[in-house]
Amino acid sequence: MVIQLPNLDTKTYEEISEEMVASIPKYTDRWTNHNPSDPGITILEMLSWIAEATLYRMNRVPNESYVNFLRLVAGASGIDEIEKLLKDPHSDKCHRNVLEFLKEIEEGNEKPIPDIKREALLFLNSRYRAITEDDFCQLAAEATDMFGVEVRRVIVEKALDESKVEIILIPGEWKQYEELAESEKQSRYKELTGYVMDYLNPRTLIGTKIKVKQPVYSDVSIDLEIVCHQYAIAEKIEADTKNRILQHLDPFVGGDERTGWPYRRSLSIYEIAQVVEETEGVKQVESIVFDGNKKLKIKPINGLIKVDSLNVEVGKEEK
Repeated sequence: MVIQLPNLDTKTYEEISEEMVASIPKYTDRWTNHNPSDPGITILEMLSWIAEATLYRMNRVPNESYVNFLRLVAGASGIDEIEKLLKDPHSDKCHRNVLEFLKEIEEGNEKPIPDIKREALLFLNSRYRAITEDDFCQLAAEATDMFGVEVRRVIVEKALDESKVEIILIPGEWKQYEELAESEKQSRYKELTGYVMDYLNPRTLIGTKIKVKQPVYSDVSIDLEIVCHQYAIAEKIEADTKNRILQHLDPFVGGDERTGWPYRRSLSIYEIAQVVEETEGVKQVESIVFDGNKKLKIKPINGLIKVDSLNVEVGKEEK
Protein backbone atom coordinates (compact mmCIF):
# COMPACT_ATOMS: atom_id res chain seq x y z
CA MET A 1 0.00 0.00 0.00
CA VAL A 2 1.33 3.44 -0.94
CA ILE A 3 2.20 5.66 2.03
CA GLN A 4 0.10 8.84 1.89
CA LEU A 5 2.26 11.90 2.48
CA PRO A 6 0.69 14.37 4.93
CA ASN A 7 0.13 17.97 3.90
CA LEU A 8 2.13 19.88 6.52
CA ASP A 9 1.61 23.37 5.10
CA THR A 10 -1.99 23.86 6.24
CA LYS A 11 -1.75 26.94 8.48
CA THR A 12 -1.10 30.56 7.56
CA TYR A 13 0.91 33.09 9.54
CA GLU A 14 -2.30 34.71 10.79
CA GLU A 15 -3.75 31.38 12.04
CA ILE A 16 -0.56 30.46 13.89
CA SER A 17 -0.28 33.92 15.44
CA GLU A 18 -3.89 33.89 16.61
CA GLU A 19 -3.50 30.44 18.19
CA MET A 20 -0.38 31.50 20.07
CA VAL A 21 -2.00 34.68 21.43
CA ALA A 22 -5.15 32.78 22.38
CA SER A 23 -3.08 30.26 24.36
CA ILE A 24 -1.47 32.91 26.60
CA PRO A 25 -4.16 32.69 29.38
CA LYS A 26 -3.46 28.93 29.70
CA TYR A 27 0.02 29.72 31.05
CA THR A 28 -0.38 33.06 32.87
CA ASP A 29 -3.05 35.56 33.84
CA ARG A 30 -0.54 38.39 34.32
CA TRP A 31 0.00 38.96 30.61
CA THR A 32 -2.97 41.10 29.68
CA ASN A 33 -1.61 43.40 26.98
CA HIS A 34 -2.08 41.57 23.66
CA ASN A 35 -1.60 44.61 21.42
CA PRO A 36 0.98 44.52 18.58
CA SER A 37 3.00 47.16 20.44
CA ASP A 38 3.72 44.70 23.31
CA PRO A 39 7.28 43.27 23.05
CA GLY A 40 5.97 39.79 23.94
CA ILE A 41 3.45 39.88 21.11
CA THR A 42 6.24 40.98 18.77
CA ILE A 43 8.22 37.85 19.74
CA LEU A 44 5.15 35.65 19.18
CA GLU A 45 4.63 37.18 15.75
CA MET A 46 8.26 36.50 14.88
CA LEU A 47 7.91 32.85 16.01
CA SER A 48 4.70 32.53 13.98
CA TRP A 49 6.55 33.72 10.90
CA ILE A 50 9.36 31.21 11.53
CA ALA A 51 6.79 28.39 12.03
CA GLU A 52 5.00 29.25 8.77
CA ALA A 53 8.30 29.32 6.84
CA THR A 54 9.41 26.02 8.40
CA LEU A 55 6.15 24.26 7.54
CA TYR A 56 6.37 25.58 4.00
CA ARG A 57 9.88 24.17 3.56
CA MET A 58 9.08 20.84 5.23
CA ASN A 59 6.16 20.39 2.87
CA ARG A 60 8.44 20.88 -0.10
CA VAL A 61 11.40 18.58 0.59
CA PRO A 62 13.00 17.87 -2.81
CA ASN A 63 13.17 14.31 -4.13
CA GLU A 64 16.95 14.37 -3.95
CA SER A 65 16.79 14.77 -0.16
CA TYR A 66 14.81 11.53 0.10
CA VAL A 67 17.27 9.78 -2.19
CA ASN A 68 20.18 11.04 -0.07
CA PHE A 69 18.48 9.71 3.05
CA LEU A 70 18.06 6.36 1.32
CA ARG A 71 21.78 6.38 0.48
CA LEU A 72 22.54 7.07 4.14
CA VAL A 73 20.29 4.21 5.26
CA ALA A 74 21.75 1.77 2.72
CA GLY A 75 25.31 2.83 3.50
CA ALA A 76 26.21 3.28 -0.15
CA SER A 77 26.19 5.89 -2.86
CA GLY A 78 26.94 5.26 -6.49
CA ILE A 79 26.65 2.08 -8.51
CA ASP A 80 30.19 0.87 -7.72
CA GLU A 81 29.67 0.93 -3.95
CA ILE A 82 26.26 -0.73 -4.27
CA GLU A 83 27.57 -3.55 -6.45
CA LYS A 84 30.45 -4.12 -4.05
CA LEU A 85 28.01 -4.59 -1.13
CA LEU A 86 25.72 -6.80 -3.22
CA LYS A 87 28.61 -9.21 -3.79
CA ASP A 88 28.80 -10.00 -0.08
CA PRO A 89 27.21 -13.49 0.18
CA HIS A 90 26.23 -12.96 3.82
CA SER A 91 24.57 -9.56 3.54
CA ASP A 92 21.05 -9.15 4.94
CA LYS A 93 18.14 -9.96 2.72
CA CYS A 94 16.51 -6.62 3.57
CA HIS A 95 19.80 -4.81 2.99
CA ARG A 96 20.09 -6.40 -0.44
CA ASN A 97 16.54 -5.31 -1.24
CA VAL A 98 17.20 -1.68 -0.37
CA LEU A 99 20.52 -1.77 -2.25
CA GLU A 100 18.85 -3.15 -5.39
CA PHE A 101 16.15 -0.48 -5.12
CA LEU A 102 18.79 2.24 -4.73
CA LYS A 103 20.73 0.83 -7.66
CA GLU A 104 17.73 1.38 -9.93
CA ILE A 105 17.63 5.02 -8.84
CA GLU A 106 21.38 5.44 -9.41
CA GLU A 107 20.91 4.01 -12.90
CA GLY A 108 18.46 6.81 -13.69
CA ASN A 109 15.11 5.21 -12.92
CA GLU A 110 13.13 7.75 -10.91
CA LYS A 111 11.05 6.45 -8.00
CA PRO A 112 8.10 8.18 -6.30
CA ILE A 113 8.71 9.50 -2.78
CA PRO A 114 6.23 7.07 -1.13
CA ASP A 115 8.19 4.12 -2.58
CA ILE A 116 11.48 5.56 -1.34
CA LYS A 117 10.06 6.03 2.15
CA ARG A 118 8.62 2.53 2.15
CA GLU A 119 11.94 0.91 1.24
CA ALA A 120 13.79 2.92 3.88
CA LEU A 121 11.26 2.00 6.59
CA LEU A 122 11.26 -1.68 5.64
CA PHE A 123 15.03 -1.81 6.05
CA LEU A 124 15.10 0.22 9.27
CA ASN A 125 12.40 -1.99 10.82
CA SER A 126 13.94 -5.27 9.63
CA ARG A 127 15.22 -7.88 12.08
CA TYR A 128 18.99 -8.12 12.41
CA ARG A 129 20.01 -9.22 15.89
CA ALA A 130 19.29 -12.84 16.94
CA ILE A 131 18.16 -12.85 20.57
CA THR A 132 14.81 -14.58 20.92
CA GLU A 133 13.75 -17.96 19.57
CA ASP A 134 11.66 -16.21 16.94
CA ASP A 135 14.73 -14.17 15.88
CA PHE A 136 16.78 -17.31 15.32
CA CYS A 137 13.95 -19.00 13.39
CA GLN A 138 13.34 -16.06 11.08
CA LEU A 139 17.00 -15.29 10.42
CA ALA A 140 17.87 -18.95 9.81
CA ALA A 141 15.00 -19.25 7.33
CA GLU A 142 16.13 -16.00 5.71
CA ALA A 143 19.66 -17.36 5.33
CA THR A 144 18.50 -20.59 3.72
CA ASP A 145 16.28 -18.63 1.35
CA MET A 146 19.34 -16.68 0.19
CA PHE A 147 21.25 -19.96 -0.08
CA GLY A 148 18.61 -21.25 -2.48
CA VAL A 149 17.22 -24.08 -0.35
CA GLU A 150 13.66 -24.00 0.92
CA VAL A 151 13.63 -24.73 4.64
CA ARG A 152 10.04 -25.17 5.77
CA ARG A 153 10.77 -25.50 9.46
CA VAL A 154 13.44 -24.24 11.84
CA ILE A 155 13.62 -25.67 15.36
CA VAL A 156 15.47 -23.77 18.08
CA GLU A 157 16.28 -25.39 21.40
CA LYS A 158 18.93 -25.46 24.09
CA ALA A 159 21.55 -28.17 23.90
CA LEU A 160 21.10 -30.96 26.43
CA ASP A 161 23.99 -29.56 28.47
CA GLU A 162 22.59 -26.01 27.98
CA SER A 163 25.96 -24.79 26.72
CA LYS A 164 24.70 -23.55 23.37
CA VAL A 165 21.68 -22.79 21.23
CA GLU A 166 20.94 -25.46 18.66
CA ILE A 167 19.23 -24.59 15.39
CA ILE A 168 17.82 -27.58 13.50
CA LEU A 169 17.00 -27.10 9.82
CA ILE A 170 14.36 -29.20 8.07
CA PRO A 171 14.41 -28.65 4.30
CA GLY A 172 11.11 -28.57 2.44
CA GLU A 173 12.23 -31.60 0.44
CA TRP A 174 13.52 -33.42 3.52
CA LYS A 175 12.45 -36.83 2.19
CA GLN A 176 14.71 -36.34 -0.82
CA TYR A 177 17.55 -35.42 1.53
CA GLU A 178 16.98 -38.51 3.65
CA GLU A 179 16.86 -40.79 0.62
CA LEU A 180 20.29 -39.67 -0.60
CA ALA A 181 23.37 -41.77 -0.05
CA GLU A 182 24.81 -41.04 3.40
CA SER A 183 27.94 -39.33 2.08
CA GLU A 184 26.00 -37.04 -0.28
CA LYS A 185 23.41 -36.26 2.39
CA GLN A 186 26.08 -35.27 4.89
CA SER A 187 27.80 -33.16 2.24
CA ARG A 188 24.61 -31.23 1.44
CA TYR A 189 23.74 -30.71 5.09
CA LYS A 190 27.28 -29.59 5.87
CA GLU A 191 27.15 -26.95 3.15
CA LEU A 192 23.69 -25.76 4.23
CA THR A 193 24.38 -25.63 7.98
CA GLY A 194 27.75 -23.96 7.40
CA TYR A 195 26.13 -21.18 5.41
CA VAL A 196 23.49 -20.57 8.09
CA MET A 197 26.15 -20.66 10.82
CA ASP A 198 28.18 -17.97 9.05
CA TYR A 199 25.02 -15.90 8.60
CA LEU A 200 23.92 -16.11 12.24
CA ASN A 201 27.24 -15.77 14.07
CA PRO A 202 27.71 -11.99 13.50
CA ARG A 203 24.11 -11.43 14.62
CA THR A 204 24.22 -13.17 18.01
CA LEU A 205 24.97 -11.53 21.35
CA ILE A 206 28.49 -11.75 22.73
CA GLY A 207 28.96 -15.06 24.51
CA THR A 208 26.14 -16.83 22.70
CA LYS A 209 27.26 -20.13 21.23
CA ILE A 210 25.22 -21.62 18.44
CA LYS A 211 25.25 -24.88 16.54
CA VAL A 212 23.35 -25.39 13.31
CA LYS A 213 22.66 -29.01 12.50
CA GLN A 214 20.52 -31.44 10.57
CA PRO A 215 17.51 -33.14 12.20
CA VAL A 216 17.73 -36.51 13.93
CA TYR A 217 15.05 -39.11 13.20
CA SER A 218 13.85 -42.03 15.29
CA ASP A 219 12.60 -45.03 13.30
CA VAL A 220 9.22 -46.35 14.42
CA SER A 221 7.24 -49.32 13.17
CA ILE A 222 3.54 -49.40 14.05
CA ASP A 223 1.20 -52.40 13.88
CA LEU A 224 -2.51 -51.77 14.39
CA GLU A 225 -5.58 -53.91 14.80
CA ILE A 226 -8.85 -51.99 14.57
CA VAL A 227 -12.55 -52.73 14.30
CA CYS A 228 -14.74 -50.75 11.91
CA HIS A 229 -18.50 -50.40 11.69
CA GLN A 230 -20.55 -52.70 9.49
CA TYR A 231 -21.33 -49.94 6.99
CA ALA A 232 -17.64 -49.02 6.52
CA ILE A 233 -15.40 -50.24 3.71
CA ALA A 234 -12.35 -51.95 5.18
CA GLU A 235 -9.96 -50.83 2.41
CA LYS A 236 -10.98 -47.19 2.82
CA ILE A 237 -10.68 -47.38 6.60
CA GLU A 238 -7.18 -48.80 6.25
CA ALA A 239 -6.10 -46.03 3.86
CA ASP A 240 -7.70 -43.25 5.95
CA THR A 241 -6.14 -44.59 9.15
CA LYS A 242 -2.68 -44.67 7.64
CA ASN A 243 -3.06 -41.16 6.24
CA ARG A 244 -4.18 -39.75 9.59
CA ILE A 245 -1.32 -41.38 11.48
CA LEU A 246 1.31 -40.26 8.96
CA GLN A 247 -0.11 -36.74 8.99
CA HIS A 248 -0.08 -36.64 12.79
CA LEU A 249 3.60 -37.66 12.84
CA ASP A 250 4.60 -35.38 9.95
CA PRO A 251 7.52 -32.98 10.68
CA PHE A 252 5.66 -30.05 9.09
CA VAL A 253 1.94 -30.47 9.83
CA GLY A 254 1.96 -33.03 12.62
CA GLY A 255 1.35 -32.70 16.34
CA ASP A 256 -1.65 -31.36 18.20
CA GLU A 257 -1.14 -27.82 16.89
CA ARG A 258 -0.55 -28.92 13.28
CA THR A 259 2.79 -27.11 13.19
CA GLY A 260 4.98 -30.20 13.01
CA TRP A 261 5.79 -33.03 15.37
CA PRO A 262 7.45 -31.51 18.49
CA TYR A 263 11.17 -32.23 18.55
CA ARG A 264 12.19 -34.96 21.02
CA ARG A 265 8.61 -35.60 22.12
CA SER A 266 7.86 -39.23 23.00
CA LEU A 267 5.16 -41.17 21.18
CA SER A 268 2.52 -43.10 23.12
CA ILE A 269 0.05 -45.78 22.03
CA TYR A 270 -2.74 -43.76 23.66
CA GLU A 271 -2.07 -40.82 21.35
CA ILE A 272 -2.18 -43.09 18.29
CA ALA A 273 -5.38 -44.67 19.59
CA GLN A 274 -7.05 -41.27 19.83
CA VAL A 275 -6.02 -40.36 16.28
CA VAL A 276 -7.30 -43.68 14.91
CA GLU A 277 -10.62 -43.60 16.78
CA GLU A 278 -11.32 -40.11 15.41
CA THR A 279 -11.23 -41.60 11.89
CA GLU A 280 -14.71 -41.87 10.42
CA GLY A 281 -15.94 -45.48 10.31
CA VAL A 282 -13.61 -46.76 13.05
CA LYS A 283 -15.42 -48.27 16.03
CA GLN A 284 -12.47 -49.10 18.29
CA VAL A 285 -8.79 -49.95 18.46
CA GLU A 286 -7.98 -53.51 19.43
CA SER A 287 -4.20 -53.24 19.75
CA ILE A 288 -1.23 -50.99 18.98
CA VAL A 289 2.31 -52.34 18.91
CA PHE A 290 5.49 -50.25 18.52
CA ASP A 291 8.57 -51.94 17.03
CA GLY A 292 7.08 -55.41 17.59
CA ASN A 293 7.21 -54.94 21.37
CA LYS A 294 3.77 -55.42 22.93
CA LYS A 295 5.00 -54.12 26.29
CA LEU A 296 6.22 -50.81 24.84
CA LYS A 297 3.59 -48.18 25.66
CA ILE A 298 5.70 -45.06 25.20
CA LYS A 299 8.37 -44.83 22.52
CA PRO A 300 11.25 -42.39 23.29
CA ILE A 301 12.01 -40.09 20.35
CA ASN A 302 15.44 -38.49 19.91
CA GLY A 303 14.31 -35.91 17.37
CA LEU A 304 11.58 -36.31 14.75
CA ILE A 305 9.72 -39.47 13.77
CA LYS A 306 10.44 -41.51 10.67
CA VAL A 307 7.82 -44.22 10.17
CA ASP A 308 9.70 -47.31 9.13
CA SER A 309 6.56 -49.43 8.61
CA LEU A 310 2.85 -48.98 9.24
CA ASN A 311 0.56 -52.00 9.13
CA VAL A 312 -3.19 -51.71 9.73
CA GLU A 313 -5.41 -54.76 10.08
CA VAL A 314 -9.11 -53.93 9.83
CA GLY A 315 -11.87 -56.20 11.13
CA LYS A 316 -15.65 -55.79 11.02
CA GLU A 317 -17.80 -55.44 14.14
CA GLU A 318 -19.96 -58.39 15.03
CA LYS A 319 -23.64 -58.15 14.16
